[in-house]
Amino acid sequence: MLWAGATLIASTVLISGAAHAEPSSAELDRQIRAKSDQLEVVVEKYHDLREDLKTTAAQTGVLQRQIDPLKEQITHRRGAVGRLAAAGYRSSRSMSLSLLLDAGTTRDVVDRLLLMKSYTQHQQREIEELALTSERYATAQRTLGALLDQQKDQQKQLSRQQATIESAIKELKRLRTKAYGPTGRMASRTEDRAKPAVPRLAGASEKVLKYALAQIGKDYKWAGEGPGGFDCSGLVAATFRTIGIQLPHSSGRQQQRARTISRGQLVPGDLIFFYRDVHHVGIYLGDDKMVHAPQFGERVRVDPIDSLPINSFGRVVLSTR
Repeated sequence: MLWAGATLIASTVLISGAAHAEPSSAELDRQIRAKSDQLEVVVEKYHDLREDLKTTAAQTGVLQRQIDPLKEQITHRRGAVGRLAAAGYRSSRSMSLSLLLDAGTTRDVVDRLLLMKSYTQHQQREIEELALTSERYATAQRTLGALLDQQKDQQKQLSRQQATIESAIKELKRLRTKAYGPTGRMASRTEDRAKPAVPRLAGASEKVLKYALAQIGKDYKWAGEGPGGFDCSGLVAATFRTIGIQLPHSSGRQQQRARTISRGQLVPGDLIFFYRDVHHVGIYLGDDKMVHAPQFGERVRVDPIDSLPINSFGRVVLSTR
């Protein structure tokens, strides 16, 4: 508890600029990594909201396409009911008078009564259909209104999340400049530059790894799906898009989309998900290594899969394996 309190005080002092002593490079590096991890959590929540907004927009589009035909059906059925009502009224008056003045045979009377009944039944059916169509239209209108309100709320949340992310990035840039100079970069690592050979695999799996490995050295970019930069789930989404598989741009949603497997079942091209709340993802290369987009200020690179706390392993079903 004392350590946590001291950390909080140190962070507050750093941000306010009222520190009495310059923090060490190691302390700055620790803060940068902590803030980068916090930023990634927010970024992945942003992606979840964006996926929700896509779903809402799609549902709204479907309803909007249904409403106009329903409105036309209501107009048509109202006209039909009106015409039947007018025809039934004229027929009933003439038939009632005819039955009184000219009874004719019993068969004539029955035929005329049956005709009157058929008008009534047809009109009743049209009225029932009109009522059902009107109810479907009203339900669609209420649902559309609710979806539009939800869409507005999601857009507001996205705007707030974006502002939070941009503010965090600004703070990270400031810290990085202070720690590493104008470039704002840590010393380059061997893995940042190295592009391992693509494992010899069959079909789609080889294409997945070839694309992913070709991105090594590109900048981490929040919400990035390439070609200039990527965040973790953006790299995975872009990679699988090369083989015609559309994955959501969210590590949590990608975990839901993948089939859960064990560590012993891992093969190159599978996915590794990290942290308890699943806010990071990498693509397995084999030999307990992965390619991933680590954090803001870093680049796509190869790392051991055990360099981060593993949550689970998943496999996206490919066309060929």
